[in-house]
Formats: sequence, structure tokens, C-alpha cells
Amino acid sequence: MRKLQKNLEKPKINAKDIEIIKILEEEGRIPITELAERVKLSHETVRYKLNKLTKSGIIEKFIVRINKKKLGYNIYAVIMLSTWNYTKEEWEEFLNYLIKHKNVTSVEKITGDYDLKIGLWAKNTEEFDFISHAIKTKFSKIIKDWQTFIFTKQYKWKELPF
Repeated sequence: MRKLQKNLEKPKINAKDIEIIKILEEEGRIPITELAERVKLSHETVRYKLNKLTKSGIIEKFIVRINKKKLGYNIYAVIMLSTWNYTKEEWEEFLNYLIKHKNVTSVEKITGDYDLKIGLWAKNTEEFDFISHAIKTKFSKIIKDWQTFIFTKQYKWKELPF
């Protein structure tokens, strides 16, 4: 019981941990020695803090942020959809289809007027139309309402609210 309780506890972080996280958010490949200099700690302490942040699950993984437009993906769309009248098997087939689709980059359950938020990248409007039509047609029995938002410019992106 004690171990279960410990796993449910919120990990404790301090101002230096937050400082490290903020720097990593901007420069994920910064050498530990440079990171240590910037936060004014020894590199051993920074290495310890990174291990602690990773083991506690605060840092889930280190990733690369990719400029999709440089790879030819010029359309980013978010589709909000509401669903109705489906069996468990139909829902699982729908989710698996979305999760496995190469152009779909996010599938999120949401609250409000819609049930799902789908993020997807396409090379052009023709590819976007093809993908969205395929989803709508294949799962027309499940999809009740569909709203598309195409993003034209991103002004800010952060992982953290601090």
C-alpha cells in the first residue's frame, strides 16, 4: 500500500529543476556541461536532476521538433468531430485506423460539443481532401458532426505553462 501511495504522489521539483526544463525545451541537445554552467550547478548535480526528472516521469522522453514544411507537408489541420451509435468494436476499429494513419499526428479525447480532436499533416489540399474523405466515408456510421480547422501560421508553441 505504501508503494502504491508513493507512485500516486506528485513528484517534487524546485526552481532549478524548472530552469533546467525550460532550457531543455528550447535546446534539447545542449551538453550537460553547458546546461550546468547556465543553471549554475555542477554537471554531476545536473545529471542527477535529469535522471530524477526522467525517473519520476516529468520528462517522458527527449524528442526532435521537425519542420514539416521543409519535408513538403504544407497543410496542418485539426478536425473536431462528434460521434454516435457505435459498438465497442466499431470504436476500436475507428481509433486504430486513426492511430495507424501515417498523416495523423494526434488523436485526443475531448469534452464539450465534440468527442475527438484529430491533428493531421498533408502535403497539399488534394492530399488533405483525400484523407478526410476517406475517414468520413469509411466511418460515416460513427461520425455525427465534423469541423475542420486549417492552421496557416503558428505564433507560439511551448510544452509548459511556465
